[in-house]
Amino acid sequence: MQANETVSRRDLIRRISAAGFAAWLGLDWVAGPLDGHASSAADSRDPPASTPRGITRLRLQGGDLENMRAFYARTMGFEADSARGVLTVRTGSTTIEFSATSQVPEPVDVPYYHIAWAIPENKLALAKQWLRQRTPLLKHPDGRDEFHFRNVNRHAAYFADPSGNILELIARHNLNDGAPGPFTLADILYVNHFGLVVDDVMKSIEVIRKAVRLELRQAPSDSFATLGDEYRHLVLVRRKRLWLPEGVKPAKVFASDVVLHGVRKRQMELDGYPYHISLEA
Repeated sequence: MQANETVSRRDLIRRISAAGFAAWLGLDWVAGPLDGHASSAADSRDPPASTPRGITRLRLQGGDLENMRAFYARTMGFEADSARGVLTVRTGSTTIEFSATSQVPEPVDVPYYHIAWAIPENKLALAKQWLRQRTPLLKHPDGRDEFHFRNVNRHAAYFADPSGNILELIARHNLNDGAPGPFTLADILYVNHFGLVVDDVMKSIEVIRKAVRLELRQAPSDSFATLGDEYRHLVLVRRKRLWLPEGVKPAKVFASDVVLHGVRKRQMELDGYPYHISLEA
């Protein structure tokens, strides 16, 4: 590996004191470009040709698939169908497949994940109204049900499905993707980011960067990092870190197959974890 292709562990750790507290809470934090690797807001205003559709497919595990189908089809309004132990949900340009739970690496009954969808940057308030008519919003312990990530210029709201997945709608103000009219299902565009749980965030950063060429979006900490760009990225969190917004569910490892849009096809398995990550056009 060439020296200019990596961010040294020492350089990463230097940033932890500044970013660590916000990252532990799950707040995005920006310290500017990190040795030329982190994306800037200006670089992300126009969608690169390689990432027009964000994360295109997720293959995950689920609990009661019939309740899940009812939630995604009847409550949310997505196209959803189940066959042979797999629930397929089409959410914007992203397809999510939930397989009936088999053997999982954590001693819990139902796997849960963090999934975030992009919406037009001007519609978070309308999206919250739309969600409240269908399902409760998740709240921070201080009562907030809306989150402003100032340093990356985003607003978000959270909710959950019957399996306990932590779901998010996120408005990215650095993008010129505002849309007129009321919020509708069509405004849920695609999955923007997905959470992967690891034991060593710094080590996983370098492995993923080398294998599939996803770059750091901002300075990481030892418990939180984002790899990708404004349109699609992976969120790496340390095992047992508490997920936003409620701060009660610890991050745990569950089987995940993530397909991100990209020009060149790349794929990898993350050693020691039931994760498959790939880029496909």
